[in-house]
Amino acid sequence: MIKDLKLVEDRVDYSTPVCIIGAGTVGIFLSQQLRKQGIRVVLLEAGDIVARKPDELDQRCVQHGIRYRGADLGRSFGLGGTSVLWGGQMLPLTPSDMAARPAVDVDAWPLSYTELAPYLSVVKQMLGLPMPDDNEEATLRLRHFPHLSRLDPDFQLRLSEWLPFKIRNFAKAFTTALRTDTELEVWLNAAVVGFKCAPGSATHITLVEARSRNGKTLVVRPEVVVICAGALESTRLMLAFDQASQGLITRSGAPLGRYFTDHLSVTCGRFECRDWRRYDLETAPIFTGGVMRTPRLELSADAQQRLAVTSAFAHFTFITHGDTGFDVVRNLLRQRQGEQQGLGLTPRKLWGIVSDVSAMIFWRSVYRRLWIPRQAGLLLQVDIEQMPNWSSHLSLADERDDLGRKRLMIKWQIKPDDIRVIRAIAKRALQAWNASSLRDVATLRLTLPQEFDDFESLYDVYHPTGTLRMGSAAANSVVDRDLHVWTLENGYISSTAVFPSAGSANPGLTHLALTARLAEHIAKALR
Repeated sequence: MIKDLKLVEDRVDYSTPVCIIGAGTVGIFLSQQLRKQGIRVVLLEAGDIVARKPDELDQRCVQHGIRYRGADLGRSFGLGGTSVLWGGQMLPLTPSDMAARPAVDVDAWPLSYTELAPYLSVVKQMLGLPMPDDNEEATLRLRHFPHLSRLDPDFQLRLSEWLPFKIRNFAKAFTTALRTDTELEVWLNAAVVGFKCAPGSATHITLVEARSRNGKTLVVRPEVVVICAGALESTRLMLAFDQASQGLITRSGAPLGRYFTDHLSVTCGRFECRDWRRYDLETAPIFTGGVMRTPRLELSADAQQRLAVTSAFAHFTFITHGDTGFDVVRNLLRQRQGEQQGLGLTPRKLWGIVSDVSAMIFWRSVYRRLWIPRQAGLLLQVDIEQMPNWSSHLSLADERDDLGRKRLMIKWQIKPDDIRVIRAIAKRALQAWNASSLRDVATLRLTLPQEFDDFESLYDVYHPTGTLRMGSAAANSVVDRDLHVWTLENGYISSTAVFPSAGSANPGLTHLALTARLAEHIAKALR
């Protein structure tokens, strides 16, 4: 049942087994997993029924140094959260991503890939994604991408799945349950302003207080609290709690707010195409089982160790300028997802758009591929995992928002080692391309700048990690392997901020798998 705190007349007071903070991608997913176990849930969301940009709710961050674009462009407050914006790319981290990598000073995760793998299937089943085994996956790669599969021993081809647009926005995908389940209470415009612990015990949260912007108050008395408010907001909530509790989390040495990293994405090259049809057949996304899958060349674990670099991958993208049928179709689908997008449709462009859309339909029907517009610029994109960096961090600013809460301060850093990794991967990708027969399809020319003085050609891709990291002890982490806050008896966090390292893949699938595992853990604890 969906309720709006702005519309109540009196203070609201609830008791519940589980209080989830944040009704975005993970908060909604966790609520559904817990409801399957028959557990009653209260879900608090700072935003409204329609997701909005941070500035619209006075949720901007204070930034020092390099601007972290994800704070403005990668967040959304409201039902569905960032699932209104994301691409829904689903690919798990690899076993080597989660293992220790001493060459780049990356610690092992406190749980292994083998332990997490069963929950990947739980996520895929819930989202209706196909579940091919390893042999079927290998056959798929060889059939559709024979040359990329054998490009170079340093690169391993993996295919990333993309959620269909109709289920990318979780507020829409789970709308029936959110609106009709009487044992799930979703409170909108309910921004958390504080936590209270039991008298004489600073380690057990007994009360969560939420407030609307028009001053209405909601008090929740939970057995378990789970923070699922996104990496930045979850970190801000924990920083505020730590400050209010005189350092309950950090007094043992926990690196709360530290090691703030993201994937960096750089356009490293351009393809001058000789054979458009073959280029499309060799590199364009495929459609199987109703799901789009895109190829990516991930640097192997052996190559990472030899080159002393972090996880990284190269992939094939293209850029259009809003004047193609592809742009119109993409904008239409994004509108359906919940983004505020114009279609860019004008009478002057109509004939070209009809022609492009016809080509898209033909290629999808005949070749099961995405058609690349001939006006597009063909790009080689390199994404890397940032090196661990204690000095890159989040903290509380003195400035406050309109609810009286301290804003988040971001001090994001990009180090010379990150630039070194980008250059190394771009160089290896060029060597691999030129050594293959694909060089006859298109010429790859690197476009890396000589210097990265202002970092404007580097992009964070809105995958923030590290600031609430999981680990083996309270002295080196904020949460344990079960996402339980070390210093709280009944507090948990599910956010990409718990990732101790970002790895080679978009965090979505791994994060949802961690959340499915957490739901199982909470259900057992409440029995």
